[in-house]
Amino acid sequence: MSARCKPQDPAEAPDPLSHGPIRASRVSRWRAAVLIAIHVAIALHVAHWAWKGSTLTPLEPSESIELTAKGVLNAGAIFFGLAILSTALFGRFFCGWACHLVAIQDACRWLLEKVGLRPRAVNLGILGLVPLVVFVYMFLAPLLPRLEQGLGLGVAHTEFTTEGFWETFPGLEMALLTFVVGGFWMVWFLGAKGFCTYACPYGAVFGIADQVAPLRIRVTDACEGCGHCTAVCTSNVRVHQEVRDWKAVVDPGCMKCLDCVSVCPKDALYVGWGAPALATARVRPAKAVLDGVAKRLPRVLLTAAFLLASFLVLLSRQGTLELRWAAELAGLSLVLALIFPGKAERRGGPSAGEELVLAGAFLGALYALRGYQLLPWEEERVPLLLALGLAVLFALSVHLCGRILRRSEVALQAWDLVRGGKTTGAGRAVVALALGFLALVATAGRSQWSEGREQRDARAARAQQASEEQAAAQAAAQVASQARERARAEYDRGVRAAQSGALEEASKAFEAALALDPSFDAARDNLAGMYCAMGRFQQGIFHYRASLQRHPEDADLHALLGQACAQAGDLGGAETAWLTAIRLAPNHRGARLGLAILCEDRGDSVGAAAHRAAAGR
Repeated sequence: MSARCKPQDPAEAPDPLSHGPIRASRVSRWRAAVLIAIHVAIALHVAHWAWKGSTLTPLEPSESIELTAKGVLNAGAIFFGLAILSTALFGRFFCGWACHLVAIQDACRWLLEKVGLRPRAVNLGILGLVPLVVFVYMFLAPLLPRLEQGLGLGVAHTEFTTEGFWETFPGLEMALLTFVVGGFWMVWFLGAKGFCTYACPYGAVFGIADQVAPLRIRVTDACEGCGHCTAVCTSNVRVHQEVRDWKAVVDPGCMKCLDCVSVCPKDALYVGWGAPALATARVRPAKAVLDGVAKRLPRVLLTAAFLLASFLVLLSRQGTLELRWAAELAGLSLVLALIFPGKAERRGGPSAGEELVLAGAFLGALYALRGYQLLPWEEERVPLLLALGLAVLFALSVHLCGRILRRSEVALQAWDLVRGGKTTGAGRAVVALALGFLALVATAGRSQWSEGREQRDARAARAQQASEEQAAAQAAAQVASQARERARAEYDRGVRAAQSGALEEASKAFEAALALDPSFDAARDNLAGMYCAMGRFQQGIFHYRASLQRHPEDADLHALLGQACAQAGDLGGAETAWLTAIRLAPNHRGARLGLAILCEDRGDSVGAAAHRAAAGR
């Protein structure tokens, strides 16, 4: 590759110094001040939480996952929504003026330029889809289980304050390593906005929203095509080419840093309203005729395959592999990629074969490194964003090794890796780095596969146990159903025997029914009645009391219990049962008449009359 990104057509990339020295940007310091102020505000937010123990939920886009996964609306979700809406109106200012990772990348680029190294963008082809994949996975995939469970997509509740401010963030070691990888290594090897281009999930949605924004960087007829704008752009945008061909910057990667506007020697660039990028017409015909559908189809198929494989890897690593979900997410991502492809021209990209190698290396490393215990002294596992950065760098190293083996000229940034068919010291260093990286990925992959197999075995064992328990429950239910059917037959036999006066036969039938189904209340009540009718009052009382344990509010059962107690000579028990029946049903006739008889036996004619009067109501 020439990873130095030397233009193929010198006429399209003029030497900016041929039009005089590039003047200093008047906005770079303002942007730096804004980024510093935002980080001071973040520090104050953390300090408020440390002081009070509770504070506003983090103003971080990743907090929006709580909304899509659980329906919890927090400050982060509102902040992310407002950022997207502002981008759809004003363009991608949020990234350039407010993002902490952009600030770190800019700081790294500034340090590199101080030592004479200017990082240039590297085109990794298919890996440019990674931010879109991760955005869909993080923020849209959680909607699928909610839809399947019929939970709806509305807000379940709000949560604007928190005591666990750091619960959703990685620990110190992983956070610092993420900043080093995304903010420094990816800048050194992939250009000033390497992380934004190949890993940032938020950048994906901001890039889509930017394409419908009517406020854009535009150009007047005073432009002479000097190239100063492109020379100072830190968003990897070919500004001079875009304003020449489109009369506006249409690249969704433009982060509106405004350095290009500030340094234009003719003040030809300005920020103005007009047609959004999607509706902007090309004013200069493209050199190449657009490929037909037949030639574009392989590219679409490659894109679809990469999207599907990416979601399979991401879902499998969280233990919820669903081929149908992966296909649905891949289809959604493909539709978004086709509708919002961006109009910027990318040059010097890999071949189709190289893209397959890049995709395979990236997916393998992502599977291996995400969730891997990278630091032996730290139990925390590699978070998603760090795994993405490492996987992209691993794919780059494999890609470079392939070119070192096959090409006579290979360069990366300011270093020649192969010159005149001979591998240089820098090339050997890259190969050594790639081999070390490969050893790490292989070790991590073996560990992850082993852990995954244990988890799969455990899930299979749980599924087998659940299946066996379900089968046992079904068998028990079938046995219980058959027992209930036989109990019903015995009960019906008992009813017929009782109606014919065969009390002994009836009691045996009710006993059999109750033995088959201990919860058969009607059988128990009738059995108690049969025992009492045969003078076996204690057995009748036993079964009445057993029924009352299940139905303590049944006034009729209390009345029957009172009658059985009276017949057995237990007048105190009879009175208690009848009083309970009256408490539950004040005008219960049987209970009132029983109490009236008790009152008469005691010589209480007034009480007896009262109970008889109540019984007659």
